[in-house]
Amino acid sequence: MRKAFSFALFLIIIPLFAFPQQAPAQHPVPSPLGSLSPRTGLLLKDSITVKLIQTSSGDLAHDYVRQIAQWDRSQYTPGYALAAEWVRQKAVEFGLEQVTIEHYPSDGKIDYFGNRTQKFWSVKKAELWLTSPYEVRLTSYAELPMSLARNSSSADIETEIIDVGTGLGEDDFKKDVKGKIVFTTGNPQLVFQRAVVQRGAAGIVTSYSVPEFDLLNRLPGDFPDQVGWGSIPQPGEKTPASFAFLISARRAQELRTLARAGTPLRMRAFVNAEFSDGNIEVVSGLVPGSNYPNEEIVVTAHLDHYKPGANDNASGSASILEAARTLNQLIQEKKLPRPLRSIRFLWVPEYSGSYAWFSKHLDDPLKRIANLNFDMLGEDLLLTNAVFAIAYTPDWNPTFLNALTESILQFMNRYNDERYPLQKDFHIISVTGSRNRLQGRMVLYTTGTDHEVFNDARIPGTGALGWPDYFYHSSEDTPDKTDPTQLHRVIFFGLAAMTTLAYADDQDAAELARLALLYGKKRIAGSEHEALGALFGAKKENLLEDESNAKILIKHVYGRERAAVRTCGVFTKTPATKNAIENLAGMLNDDEATSLKNIEEVASARAKDFNVVRKAPSLTDVERRASRMIPECMKGKEIYGVNYVASKLMADSTVQKLSVGIREAMQRMRERGQGALRIMGMPNAPARYANGQRSILEIRDAFTAEYAPMPIDALIAYFQAFEKAGVMRIVKK
Repeated sequence: MRKAFSFALFLIIIPLFAFPQQAPAQHPVPSPLGSLSPRTGLLLKDSITVKLIQTSSGDLAHDYVRQIAQWDRSQYTPGYALAAEWVRQKAVEFGLEQVTIEHYPSDGKIDYFGNRTQKFWSVKKAELWLTSPYEVRLTSYAELPMSLARNSSSADIETEIIDVGTGLGEDDFKKDVKGKIVFTTGNPQLVFQRAVVQRGAAGIVTSYSVPEFDLLNRLPGDFPDQVGWGSIPQPGEKTPASFAFLISARRAQELRTLARAGTPLRMRAFVNAEFSDGNIEVVSGLVPGSNYPNEEIVVTAHLDHYKPGANDNASGSASILEAARTLNQLIQEKKLPRPLRSIRFLWVPEYSGSYAWFSKHLDDPLKRIANLNFDMLGEDLLLTNAVFAIAYTPDWNPTFLNALTESILQFMNRYNDERYPLQKDFHIISVTGSRNRLQGRMVLYTTGTDHEVFNDARIPGTGALGWPDYFYHSSEDTPDKTDPTQLHRVIFFGLAAMTTLAYADDQDAAELARLALLYGKKRIAGSEHEALGALFGAKKENLLEDESNAKILIKHVYGRERAAVRTCGVFTKTPATKNAIENLAGMLNDDEATSLKNIEEVASARAKDFNVVRKAPSLTDVERRASRMIPECMKGKEIYGVNYVASKLMADSTVQKLSVGIREAMQRMRERGQGALRIMGMPNAPARYANGQRSILEIRDAFTAEYAPMPIDALIAYFQAFEKAGVMRIVKK
C-alpha cells in the first residue's frame, strides 16, 4: 500500500518538475499621464487623480504637525537636530531611499554664497521675574522658548526697568538707561541698536509681536496674549552681549498699570546660554527614477522655527512627508509605476540650509527639472484670515511649471468651492478637518522662502503658501490653527505636480506645451488689460511714457510665454516633438503683432484727445551706453545677491546710486498695491536677468515690465557694484 502510494506520488511530482508552471504574465503598470482631461483639466488620468486624493491623508499629516511642533527647532540651535532625526526616521519608514542627514559647518565665519553662517546658540535656563512691587515669574525659556530672543547672552541682573515706548525715537530715551532693562513695544533688533549699543542698556523686555507689514491692520487689543518671535545680534567684536525677553501685550499692560500707580518696577533677568560651532543639517531622501535617474524633481520644506511653529513650518514639513508616504504606497501597490525621473525630498533650515546644500550640489552632474517648495500652507484659512496661493516663477525664469501648477489649482478650486459638492471623489477633505471653501489663487512671484534660492540657481521653483496669517511668527501658531483638510489639499497639489513632472516623457511633452500655451494666453490677457488700462487712465504729461511702458510690457509677456512653452523641450526625445513644441510657441507671434497694433491705436486716439504730437522715442546717451553693456555672472557666483554686494562695498558710490534706484522702484510698487513678499524679492531681480546675452538696457525694460521703472543710470551703477564686488563682469560691445 505504501509503495503504491509513493509510486503514484512520484508520477504526479515528475510532471511538475519536468514542466514548470509558468507565472502569470506581468503587465507593466501604465503611465499615470494622458491627454488633457475634459473633467479635470489635468494631464493626469482621472483614475490617478482619484487615487492621489483618496490615498493621501490630511489627518496623518496633522499628526506629524503635532509631533514636529513639540520642538523648539530654531536655526542654529540644538533643538533643530531632534526634529531632523525624527524626520529622517519617518522618511526611512515611508520608503524613501538614500535617506541621510547632510552636515554643513556653521561657525559664524563660513559663508555659503555670501550668506554668513552663525554660531550655534544653546540655552540651559532663562527666566524673567518681576521682583518689585510683587514677586512674579513673568516668563521662562522652559515654558515658552520663544519668549527669549534668539542670540541672548548669559546674564544675571536685577534692576529698575525704564519704559522707552517704541524705543525707536530720541524722545523715548529722555531717561538714562545705562545698566538698566528697557521696557518697550518695539522690535528687539531695532531697540537693541538704540538702547544697548548706543546707550549701554543691560537688556530689553518687549511686547513686540506684530510684523511691520501688518502694523496697519492691527488695533490695540487684537490678540492680547500673543508673544512674538524676536532676535538680537550675536555678540562680537563691536556688538555687546545682551539679552531680550518677549512678553504679551496683556502682560505689558499689567506692568504699565502697576507703574502708573507710582511704584518703580524692578525685574530680575537670568539667562544661561552659550555660543559654539555647529552644523547646518539637511535631511535628504530619494524616490529614484527608473529611466532618467540623473534628472530630479526637488521637493523642499523648511523644518526650522520656533516652538510651536505649527503652520510655519511644521505644516510644510509634514505635507511633503505625507506626499512621500502616499507616492511610495501607490508604487508598492502597483497603482503607479516607478517614476521615470527621481524625486528628491529635502527638509532644510530656511534659506541657510538651501544655500549650504547648493554649496555641495550646485554642480552635481544631473539635471534638476523643477523645485516645489512648501511653506506655511496648512492654515485653517478662515481662522487665520489667510489665502491659499501658488506663486508664479519670476519672469526671468519662464517655465511650463506655471501652467502646470495653475491647472492643478484651477481643478482644486472647481471641486472644492462647495461644502457638500455632488462630485465626491474630487472633493478633498479630511476626517477631522473643515469643509472650508478653497478659493486658492495664483500670485506674482514672491520670495521669503526657499524656492527663491532654486530660482536664483536657474531651477524653476514655485511656492505654495498660506498668507497672511494672524498668528505668523507668534506663540499662537499652534496645531489647532492647522486644518487637516487644508493639509490634504496641499498634499494633493504636491502629488499632482510631482507626478506629472516625474512621469512626463516624450509623448507627454507636446501635451505640456499645449497646457503652457493655454495658460500663457490667459496670463497675457491680464497684461493686455493692464497695458490698455494704463493708456486709458494716462494723463497728458505721461502719455508718451505710458505708451512706451505698455509696449514694453506686451513684448515682455509674449516673450516670457513663448519661452515657457519652449521649456517643455526638457522632456523631448525626438525631433518631431521638438518641432511640435516650436510650432506651438510660434502661435503667439501673430497674437503679439495684433496686441501691439491695439496699443498703437489706443495711444493714437488718446494723443488726439490730449492734442499731443506722438513721436518715436529716441535713446538718450545713457541708454545708448547701457545698450552696449552686457553683464554676466562669474562662475560660482550665480546665487550671490545685492545684500552681499552692499556689505562688501559699504559706502562705495555705486551702492549709494543703486540704493536710490531700488527705493524709487519700491515706492512705485507700493503705490500700485504690491505686497511685502513681492517687494522683498525685487532688489535681486536685475542681477537674475543678467545671462550674458541681455544688455543693461534690455534688463531695464524687462525689470520695468515685471516690477517697476528704475532709472537707467541707477541700473548701470547696480551692475558696476556687482562687478566691483567680484560677482559679475560687464562686457562692452
